[in-house]
Amino acid sequence: MAYTIKILTLDKTILAKKGELLADKILESGIDLSLYCQKKAVCGKCFIEILEGYLPPLDEIEDFLIQKSKLSQSHRLACRYEVKGNLVINIPPESLLQKTLILKTGIKLPLTIDPFVKKYFIELNKPELDHPYSLLSELKKHFRKKRLNVPVNLLRALPGTLKNSRFKVTTVLYDDNEALAVEPGDTTERSFGLAVDLGTTTLVVELIDLNTGKSVDTATENNSQLKYGMDIVSRISFAFQTPDNLQKLQAAILKNLSLMINLILERNQVSQDHIYEIVFAGNTTMNHLLLGIPVDTLAVSPFHAVFHRLPEFTADELGLRLNPNAKAYVVPNIKSFVGGDISAGIQATGLANRKGNHLFVDLGTNGEIVLKTQKKFVATSTAAGPAFEGMNIGSGMLALPGAIYKAEKKNRLILHTIGKEKPQGICGTGLIDLIALFLDEGKITPSGKIVGNKGPIEITEKIAISQQDVREIQLAVAAVKTGIRLICEMYRIKKEDLDEVFIAGAFGNYLNTKNAKRIGLLPDIDPEKIVYVGNSSLAGARALLLSKPARKKTESLIKKVHYISLALDPRFQKCFIDSLNFGDENSSL
Repeated sequence: MAYTIKILTLDKTILAKKGELLADKILESGIDLSLYCQKKAVCGKCFIEILEGYLPPLDEIEDFLIQKSKLSQSHRLACRYEVKGNLVINIPPESLLQKTLILKTGIKLPLTIDPFVKKYFIELNKPELDHPYSLLSELKKHFRKKRLNVPVNLLRALPGTLKNSRFKVTTVLYDDNEALAVEPGDTTERSFGLAVDLGTTTLVVELIDLNTGKSVDTATENNSQLKYGMDIVSRISFAFQTPDNLQKLQAAILKNLSLMINLILERNQVSQDHIYEIVFAGNTTMNHLLLGIPVDTLAVSPFHAVFHRLPEFTADELGLRLNPNAKAYVVPNIKSFVGGDISAGIQATGLANRKGNHLFVDLGTNGEIVLKTQKKFVATSTAAGPAFEGMNIGSGMLALPGAIYKAEKKNRLILHTIGKEKPQGICGTGLIDLIALFLDEGKITPSGKIVGNKGPIEITEKIAISQQDVREIQLAVAAVKTGIRLICEMYRIKKEDLDEVFIAGAFGNYLNTKNAKRIGLLPDIDPEKIVYVGNSSLAGARALLLSKPARKKTESLIKKVHYISLALDPRFQKCFIDSLNFGDENSSL
């Protein structure tokens, strides 16, 4: 016999048989009930209100959780409630899974919050003379865990913590089987993690509330490794020279990150003890340099990495001052020169779930390209150089206040700068606009020559574009154009067959589509098919910090990505040379 369960708050009726678990039936009906503790009845996040029907007596744990949450006596945990008859219930909003957006530019992708790190406010029984059980066994018993890994440093502090808090503590678990902290009192509202975009040129650290999924604050700095090399190739070359150089590169990035983390925590009055995990998304070389792992094998054929995926380790092993047991996770690399930043981008854009033909292009120092067609994933990389980030350009600069990020012609040249400050230089998007304008005006030929041999084209009194600058942007554009062309030709995909082209990279937010197509950086397709997703590396890191299922899916997915080395393609050299001319006319894509 099936009983009816009316859910008034959702205007829905579901069916259940006698003895079935209410939580299971709610989930089966498509309702996102929060089972934060995986139905162990310790989190108090799946309470439902019984309006009509059987109301079982409260047990000790439910009574404690009801008092903590200040709920009425008619509330019960859905994960413990066995159906015995017809029911009329309410499901409070707090008992439903929260969702957050992991990308706000270009696309909006919802993400269900289910982090590896979870906090539980619990009350443990005090040992008695006739029951002198150990504190550790009581902790395991509460979480219904025969095996619960508890670090020795927590065991040392456990007696004092329990005594001072009268056995009411907050336990922090990682992946439901490892204790990261046991804190006095109720600290469940103070749970944070860090997402890091480990860029070659810039670093971004984002402070995330693990309870709500919301971004609390963001810090951005130049990567101080720039003094050792502007791009990945030069940095690998520097590290290759002596073992000390590898240590210098690691020390530089860790000092960078430590200062940024301290700044963002002080600014938001968050204790380092309440940071329980940090997720890094970077290219393969940056991931190696972060960990101080030699990059020698990336410097010589067959250009292989030391690792693609690593298990979680402690942030303390890197010397980062967070919670003593805080975890660190490096987003897995796909192959040697397609790294964790691209794995993160695939996750952030939901590429795996999209039907049709889709391109994902990350426009940074390296131009990484992923083609998703049918159920196949293929990836490649091409050395674009740092021109898109305003580097190696005479008047170039990063996207900082004073940088020309947009240029347009309305009877006269109009320049837009970041922060509306006096022009100090040109960043990547501004450079693309200016090259496109000068192509239209005939000041630069399609072959990239400045007309008239008059030397640099003056932009302002102190800012100009030289012939060498034009050459730098030519090489960068040709590299990306060649990569897109060859990877699509391998799968017989023409530009009209593309359903979407996702453009990732910090400067994508300000990229003028018309001008990018004018110089040949993007295929000449319907502008509505081009989607700018901003910093997808950071967005992906945030998603993998907030969602256990997303992390597991990403790790499974990247094993299926087929990597192609363009250097081995006999067509590469000719295609690259053909692509040096500005514009799309030389591409058969």
